Amino acid sequence: MENSESIQDVQITNEPKPAIPWGWLRASLQFLVWLILVKIVIESIAAVAVVLIQGQDPTSLMGDPAGAIEKIGIIGMTVISLIGFGGTILMVWIFRHFIDKKSMLSLGFEFKGYRNDLLAGMGWGFVLMLIGFVALWISGMLKVTSVNFDPISMFFYLLMFIVVALNEEILMRGYVLINLMDSMNKYIALVVSSLLFSAMHLMNPNVSLVSVINLFLAGILLGIYFIHKGNLWFPIGMHLTWNFFQGPIFGFEVSGEITNSLIVQEITGPELLTGGKFGFEGSLLATVAIIVLTIVIHLKHKKVEVA
Repeated sequence: MENSESIQDVQITNEPKPAIPWGWLRASLQFLVWLILVKIVIESIAAVAVVLIQGQDPTSLMGDPAGAIEKIGIIGMTVISLIGFGGTILMVWIFRHFIDKKSMLSLGFEFKGYRNDLLAGMGWGFVLMLIGFVALWISGMLKVTSVNFDPISMFFYLLMFIVVALNEEILMRGYVLINLMDSMNKYIALVVSSLLFSAMHLMNPNVSLVSVINLFLAGILLGIYFIHKGNLWFPIGMHLTWNFFQGPIFGFEVSGEITNSLIVQEITGPELLTGGKFGFEGSLLATVAIIVLTIVIHLKHKKVEVA
């Protein structure tokens, strides 16, 4: 038994030390590099290139960012998302390999034993949007005007939102949160990462105070599982179905962006309850649902403290 413990001690001692010893600084640098190089430079160049290939004027997008998906088209937006995702993976790998001195897999990609967690995350993301849609429909604040099914469009929307979920979760719940947890209490790290997650959406179309608060709370919701289990598949699954069912299925805007949808709906209720042009995630109903689900997930997955 003593020999086994001594071997573990040697392994821990021999583990390479990060090039930058402070986790909060590693997280901050990664976020800034991603924001500048990937979000601003790479994705902007990709968007201009796609629009030019389509024969459109890139400046036409500046006046209506909410309608970017409609103007560029879902295939074009999927291409832009894939290019941005490639940039994110490259940036995270560089930091993880050369700065953290650890593997990409150690960010929380272990899948064996976590398949049901992925499915649970997908289920909860769907349930949240279903509750919102049904609540607004029953109350008369939402009216279904038509149903349109375009299988090709749905396929590319699904692909795009898979990429979006992987992109944001690997960056925020993976690299940023895991490094913040190296420097501070895991709950404080969760709050800081959630503030950054909310901040990265501040330039989205039709953003409001409630939507900013809800994005912060969504960061808490997506991260509460991670700080207990150190795995990304649950938040990836929830992020995917949250976006996909909110927009392409139920017809809400997704973080202020308009999508073509299976269900075409018309909102008539107050913005505080419906989310208005930001989507259901900008409503007070979403606020309540997110808080309740966060508590449920926290109580389910928190480790029992031994006195």
